[in-house]
Amino acid sequence: MNQRRSFTPFSRLSREVLVDNPWHRYCRDRYVQADGSEGTYYYIDMPGSSAAIPVFDDGSTMLVRVHRYLLATDLWEFPIGGMRPGEQAQLVAQKELHEEAGVVASEWTPLGRFAPYKGVSNEVCHVFLARGLRIEQQDLEPSERITAHRMPFLDARRLLMEQELGDGQSMVGLMLLDRWLAAGNRL
Repeated sequence: MNQRRSFTPFSRLSREVLVDNPWHRYCRDRYVQADGSEGTYYYIDMPGSSAAIPVFDDGSTMLVRVHRYLLATDLWEFPIGGMRPGEQAQLVAQKELHEEAGVVASEWTPLGRFAPYKGVSNEVCHVFLARGLRIEQQDLEPSERITAHRMPFLDARRLLMEQELGDGQSMVGLMLLDRWLAAGNRL
């Protein structure tokens, strides 16, 4: 029989910020481990991220093709961006949808959230369904190389799921949308 065990949370003894920048901090914590000994944990402290899954009235969507510097490749993605301390998740999703895809939405539905790097970071990614869409101009940052592509939703799903190197946040976004639809909701 599988019983849930109740664990006492780890106790933090100290935190040291090793690197600090506008997007995240690299930290080292000293903490009390399960056996009572002292442990050290290195991690990335991030305020979070937010993604938008845009769906037009005709059922099409907008994907972005993003050049990812660290991977030296282009990926198909839904618009997504990092949060800064104190920012609200939906406002970040709205901003990223406009900046990256040149789209503004009048209806927003939270689909869920998940931990993309649970052993490495405390980041939580929020995913929203965006509807009531109108197209405007992209407003890219100088560090971004992004093109926006409107397409049928099934084509977008195929691109996201079949690209050689998938974008995990967009793939989980699809899973959260599927869960929402399976609960009886409609686009």
